[in-house]
Amino acid sequence: MIIKIKKRDLLIATVFAVFAVLIPLIYAVGENTPRIQNFKVDLVISNRNPTINVSNLTGGASSFSVDTTAGSDVKVLISFNVTDADGAGNINASTAVVNFTLGDTSGQYFSNISAVASSEFGTCGNHSPSATVVVINCSVVLPYFANASAVWVINISVKDTFGGTGRNDTGIFTINTVSGLSLPITFVNFTNVNLGQQDVPSSPLTINNTGNEDFDTINVSAALLRGTTTTTETIAATSFYANITNATAGLGVQLAATPVTLRELVQSTSGTGLDNATLVHGHSRSAYTLIKDKGNRTVFFWVDVPSSSLSSQLYNATWNIIVINNP
Repeated sequence: MIIKIKKRDLLIATVFAVFAVLIPLIYAVGENTPRIQNFKVDLVISNRNPTINVSNLTGGASSFSVDTTAGSDVKVLISFNVTDADGAGNINASTAVVNFTLGDTSGQYFSNISAVASSEFGTCGNHSPSATVVVINCSVVLPYFANASAVWVINISVKDTFGGTGRNDTGIFTINTVSGLSLPITFVNFTNVNLGQQDVPSSPLTINNTGNEDFDTINVSAALLRGTTTTTETIAATSFYANITNATAGLGVQLAATPVTLRELVQSTSGTGLDNATLVHGHSRSAYTLIKDKGNRTVFFWVDVPSSSLSSQLYNATWNIIVINNP
């Protein structure tokens, strides 16, 4: 049998045949073809803080002691190793801080940092013996009036280049007691004195405590004043008086050739009389506000001039100041 197909019908049949083949393929691509989506991957390597080792210091016991010098300062050198697992190049040795502290924030402290009290207290140097270790040497200046104690604490800190901080506060040391006394001006004088005058004041005598020991007694040993022209003319030691504040003319203790103890001019809180005058350690410089106006006392002398048997001339003698820390 012969079937005749028109060209138009053949074209239509061909198109349908093609779609019949492609449609399953198109559907298959839409369902099973993988999709691609980008995402970000982050990895952070944490900075490790430096660690500080002070090999010659041990916690809980004094590892060394320091003798300060009366009236002057001493340098104390602290050497410590700083280790950084990220490499010695990460250690910022210029940030090293060494504090010597006694007590809480109201106590004494001294540091190598130049910003403290606007004064250069000390310096630090460093070298690197290995790829991860830096050795830092810092000197801290201790003044003569630093408190004597066996529980001074060494606080050390240093930062790395990323701001991580290493700390060590295990070191303890001792500052020993040092005694010292000085007179900035080693004389007093009475001017314009006439026969018979009473309660004539002298120029003041300042006594400085140049150590870190506190004295709870101040004694004065006087001597008679002898004429420098007519040496047989004298003024007895008992004609002189001394007090510690210049509060009232002549008020104080009568002097003698033997030591006489100066008294405070304020009544004791115990009601038992006037306490002994004291000379505690400290410093008058404003930089040390915690111990300002402590390291010195001023003594004033008075004389009752005899009314006769003395000629117009210079009279002089040498007296002694004695400070005592009673047990």
